[in-house]
Amino acid sequence: MKLWEESRLIEIGNERTFQSGTRQLSSLLGTFGTLLLLVWLARGILSLSTYSADLLIAVFGLYFVKGLLDTRTNLGPRRAVSSFLGNVVGSIVLILILILVLGWIAGLQGDPLPPGITQPIPNLVIVAVIAGLGAYAFYQIAPRIRGPVARGPAVLVRPSTSLDFGEVKLSTRKDSVTLPIRGTRRTIGAVVLGDVTTTFETPMGPVTGNIPGPVTTLGIPFRGQRADREEVSKLTGKSLSQLLDETPVDTSIPRGEIFASGFEGNPFGRERLDLPFVTLKRAGDGDSVDVGPISVSRRTREEDVEVGPFTFNPCDWVEKQLGQGRMFSDNGNPSRDATRRTRRKSSLWLAKGGQGSSYLSASQDGAQARWNGTSLRVKDDSMKMAVGSDGFIYTPTELETYSPLHSLHVTQSKATLNTKKFTLNISGNRVILRAESGSKSTDSAGLAKDLLQLLTETANKQVKSVMAGQPMELDDLLLGTEEVLKKYE
Repeated sequence: MKLWEESRLIEIGNERTFQSGTRQLSSLLGTFGTLLLLVWLARGILSLSTYSADLLIAVFGLYFVKGLLDTRTNLGPRRAVSSFLGNVVGSIVLILILILVLGWIAGLQGDPLPPGITQPIPNLVIVAVIAGLGAYAFYQIAPRIRGPVARGPAVLVRPSTSLDFGEVKLSTRKDSVTLPIRGTRRTIGAVVLGDVTTTFETPMGPVTGNIPGPVTTLGIPFRGQRADREEVSKLTGKSLSQLLDETPVDTSIPRGEIFASGFEGNPFGRERLDLPFVTLKRAGDGDSVDVGPISVSRRTREEDVEVGPFTFNPCDWVEKQLGQGRMFSDNGNPSRDATRRTRRKSSLWLAKGGQGSSYLSASQDGAQARWNGTSLRVKDDSMKMAVGSDGFIYTPTELETYSPLHSLHVTQSKATLNTKKFTLNISGNRVILRAESGSKSTDSAGLAKDLLQLLTETANKQVKSVMAGQPMELDDLLLGTEEVLKKYE
């Protein structure tokens, strides 16, 4: 993309609107008013006492205009009128307080306020009362707006303007109209009226996910050009006003099935008892009981209750950050790609599908996602991934794969294979086989080496199957294990 084209892009969270422009002008006028007020206080030193009335009129005028420019215009015409009249009341009250305080200061200085400043006080009080009643009336007849809402300007986001969050790259699947989501005071996200796709750079290779639109995003600074009426109508089949009225905004945090615990695998030597519909597990870090789809586990520092193959309360950080209005960073120069990319690597963001329970998210705890039956979590050099009921856990020192029929845990020198028929443990040269018929222990360096090699290769193949979205093949694992055991009988 050409540099001059990129400079024209609008960034969600930093989009310029009429209200943002008036807010900047309001701040500038307030600063000028404060400077003139300081000049009035030092009028004796500056030999400006003859201009006392002119200075105060200028101060009051600047503060009054500042209040009017703070009118909120993004919540409909009735709310805008109510906000305007409310700001009139606020500005008049401020002026009345200033007259009272400055009159006391002027009396101490031996230079009373000019009559032209104090005489309009009764009229100001009447105007404030009328404006206050008007503001209340318009507020009552204005439609109630609860929570964040979708507002303009409509932004056309193209796949070429992808976002780089370090190990995660995010973009729209095709040209999509995007509507900023405005909270009480600022933009907190956007609604993308199209599919969002992402690529995760994981320790085991790239993984691509897709969330069908519309997608609600929080903290993701999509960039694009302002969409005109023709583009909005062509891509959505509706006008901008229709989209603003009909687009629902749901910023609730998705909750459901994904990984609850950290990246530790099943410890070697874990005791396990399989009964019909019930599984008991005991290890050094805690105990767990599985009853059908429900699992209760107790660890040293925490207790988890899981429903389904996984549990997860994703993005608890979002609720806190959203409540504090911190979804977008206030730091950094948005015109510099390097600064923007560095800022994103440590940012907090969420993209949630409007249908089903699909989402993409990132926080200090790493990247997490769920889409189309796939669950993924990546943090540093570790990851978890599941497709349906098949999945794996990877860390630099160990690898675990699992399915409804087995679990396989391998390290550099140890391995544990649990199936419905038997449990196989390898540690050093010791091989332990437990089955319904009994248990057998063997010390054989050759047997341990061959079994460890077989289980490690099988685990890597199962990882590739999960990442490809294919079911794990267990026949080769069971057959190969049986052949190796028979070889050393």
